[in-house]
Formats: sequence, C-alpha cells, structure tokens
Amino acid sequence: MNLYNLKLLKATLVTLVMLLAMSCNSPAGRNASAATDTPVDTISRPESAMELVVPEAPATMTDPQEMAGYVAIHFWDNMDFSDTIRVNDDRFMEHHFANYFSVFPYVSADDAVKAAGRLVKLSEVTPASLGTVLRVTRRFLTSPNSSMRDEELYYIFLEAASRSDSLDDASRVKVEDGIKEVLKNRQGTPAADFKVIDNRGKNTTLYGEAKAGQCRLVVFYDPECSHCHEIIEELKQLDVLAYAVEAGLVKVMAVYADGDSDVWERSRDSMPGDWMNCMSPGGEIEEKEIYSLPAMPVLYLIAPDNSVILKDPPLPLLADWLYNEMSAE
Repeated sequence: MNLYNLKLLKATLVTLVMLLAMSCNSPAGRNASAATDTPVDTISRPESAMELVVPEAPATMTDPQEMAGYVAIHFWDNMDFSDTIRVNDDRFMEHHFANYFSVFPYVSADDAVKAAGRLVKLSEVTPASLGTVLRVTRRFLTSPNSSMRDEELYYIFLEAASRSDSLDDASRVKVEDGIKEVLKNRQGTPAADFKVIDNRGKNTTLYGEAKAGQCRLVVFYDPECSHCHEIIEELKQLDVLAYAVEAGLVKVMAVYADGDSDVWERSRDSMPGDWMNCMSPGGEIEEKEIYSLPAMPVLYLIAPDNSVILKDPPLPLLADWLYNEMSAE
C-alpha cells in the first residue's frame, strides 16, 4: 500500500471512529482530560447531559479529507452556546473538544480555517461563551502537557477570534498577544540570532554556529527546573539524536536564557560532552523576549540557513524528523 492510500485509509478510519465516539463512554470522551492534563469533576450525571449530535458527512461525499473537513466545520452546529450550563461544564467541553481537535490532522488547511471561523461565529453569542471557547482551545493546543498541542492550528483560531466583534477588551489583548507569540520565530521563518557564552568561555552566536549540512537543536532550559532535567534526560536517551550528533548532522545547543551567572557556574558542566552548554550573557534572550519561552524547556530545530524547522516540537515529532533525515542520508 503506498503512502497516499495509507493516508486515505487513516483519514477514513479516524472519521468513522470520531463519529462513533460521541457518547459519554467513548475512549475519546474518557481521555479528554488526559489530553490537557486537567482534572475534571467525577460527579455522576445523566448520559444526555454529555450528548452533542454531530452532523455526519453527506452520503454523496466520498473523499476522506473532504468528509473530515465537513465534520470539523459543522461539528458545533447543534450546540447552543447561550446555554451557560453546558458552556461552563468543563467535563462537557473537554469531552467534545477532544473529539473536535482529533479530526484536524486529517483536514485541509482551507477547511481548518473555515472550521475555526465557524466555531468562533457560533460561540460569540456572548463574550463569556467566546471566552470559554478560546480558553479551552488555548489549553488543548498550547499546554505543554497536551497531546494535541499544535501552535499552527492555534494560530488559525487566534486569527478567527481576532476578527470577532464580540471580544471584550481583556480577551482581545490576550488574542493579540497570542498572535505575536506564535509569529515570533515561527516555523519556516528566519530564527532570531542571539549571543551566548559556552562552558569553555567562548563568545559566539546562534548564527555563528551555523554550518553547511548541519542543523542546530536549541534547547532553552533553566538549570533549576526539574522538568527541564527530565526532558534533557530523555534527549540524552534518544538514540536517533545521538546518531545525528555523532554524524555531524545536528549540533545541540543547550541555552540558559535567564543568564544568572551564579546558577550557570553550578551547571556549566552538566551537559553531554558533545553538546554546547551555553548561557545568554546578562539574560538578554529572556529580558528582550527574543524567543517565546512560555514554560521551560523549549526546543527549536534550526536549519543550516538559520530558518526554523520545528518550533517547540514534542519529542516524538523531533525523533520522527531526525529519523527521516538520517534515513535520507
């Protein structure tokens, strides 16, 4: 089976599964809170309280991507966003947003824009309902613990929200700030250069470490952050990364962005010998907000031409990219 047919099969299966997974007892519903690592209440309630009838794609529609697009666009057609009980029910919202976002990997870019616009339009019956939708969307698509984290999709929703006349002032500021953060060192754009000093005392820059045929994996971290150490340990155990570093295809730059020299001195020799362990002099990266660093650690994969290949990717996505790159060599 070729790759194209495999993608069609996956799209067909996910569409059918999603349409069958609307009940309270579906795996998608039970795992909704797990997708965002957010606890939900466990109070028993009637099954009908969790129901949302999702329109099915017309029988005449046979293309899997088109079918997925139809479901995404019309997912919320039967939702009454003026119903404050449902809108404020975290369990209900988590349940259905988990199903909703599970469709988007199989949706065209155009339909993703249409789906985001339609959800914003439906939910803007009150500023409060739109605010709730944006809050849940942000949690699913930007939380470091969310399995559905996708900044590019989040940008589509921010753009749709920015065109709404129903945003209150506080929400509009959040949307505008969110757009600025997404556009900062966005995937496919030139990465911002920055100065560092490495553990041997060498002063250099991100661009200064560019080399033909070699990418740079920038790991922004805090030496006093326990989660940073957990992720760094996972990176150390990533065989495909070790192979890429050994082959000269990737240079790892671990960068302490805050620049506290005392903290740095205690950790400057804490990284593998074939990594560059660096500090931002004076904490310039953090102080000038050169990069979006919402929660450490943050990873950026930078191409030899200094463009951003991956922006804060989950480790499985990074591993897949490295594997494909190594396989192509």
